[in-house]
Formats: sequence, structure tokens, C-alpha cells
Amino acid sequence: MWVRANGHQMLQVDNFRDLLMTLQKEKVNVLVLDVCFPEAMGYEAISIIKGMYKKLPIIVTADENNPEQESRVRQKGIFYYHVKSFGMDELMLAISNALVRSAQH
Repeated sequence: MWVRANGHQMLQVDNFRDLLMTLQKEKVNVLVLDVCFPEAMGYEAISIIKGMYKKLPIIVTADENNPEQESRVRQKGIFYYHVKSFGMDELMLAISNALVRSAQH
């Protein structure tokens, strides 16, 4: 609801193929990607997407705080790592900051 209330559109995909097709067809300003993305592609997906869309801010979400996982994901050059238990306010702030960054590029 926050996304729409702030004049943005949210697209949701369920697999890596649809994600790539969406990125090719739509103007995506921020990508929010679960670290446990379907098809066990979470880490690999980040590398592939960053290779294709270098300036696209990627926010990775995770169910639990796992420092090793966070370190591994951050090494991929993501914009932000969000642990879901930290709450939606923090995620919304990260999306807002990523939108500002995306608008500057």
C-alpha cells in the first residue's frame, strides 16, 4: 500500500525467467529481491542482474539476521540488506533512498 500511496507501481514475479523478462520490458527503478528467491537463484540472480543493469539499486530481504549471508550478499554490490524482522518502516526508507538514487542516474 505504501508504494501505491507514494505514486509508484509495484510488479511481482515468481521466478528468475519472469524477473529477467520484466526487467527487459519495464522501467524498473528499484528491485527488491528475497535472498531465497525461487529456483535457488538468490545469490546468482544478484550477480546476473548487476552484470546486466549496473546502476539498478537492489534491496535484498532475508527472513533472519545471518551475518555470513549478509556479508556474502553485500559483496555482490547491493544497495541495501533488509532483515524482515526489523520491520516495514526500515524497508520503506530503503526503497525511498533507492528511488532517489535511481532518479539521479
